Amino acid sequence: MTTSVDTVAVEGDRSDKDLIVYALSTCAFCRKAMDFLSEHGFGYSYVYLDELELETKRSLKADLKARFKKLPVFPILVIDDDEALSGFVEARWKEALGIED
Repeated sequence: MTTSVDTVAVEGDRSDKDLIVYALSTCAFCRKAMDFLSEHGFGYSYVYLDELELETKRSLKADLKARFKKLPVFPILVIDDDEALSGFVEARWKEALGIED
């Protein structure tokens, strides 16, 4: 990605994947997604796009769309800078993260 932003790190026991959550500070699904990662012990980083300067936010959204060929629907989980999940659907996140019930 070409747009660089500062992220907030959340520690967890599981760090086998590099996880970044792009979220909105007022988004209930974003909060639920981050709680999900914490409950499953994942360490991750996050950034609230609505707290960024307008031009930085636009650039980051364009980068995400170009790189992952998806319209940004929040939250966006980027896994190992290679795969992105758009929106929080627990079953999809479990599958992508290798979480078994």
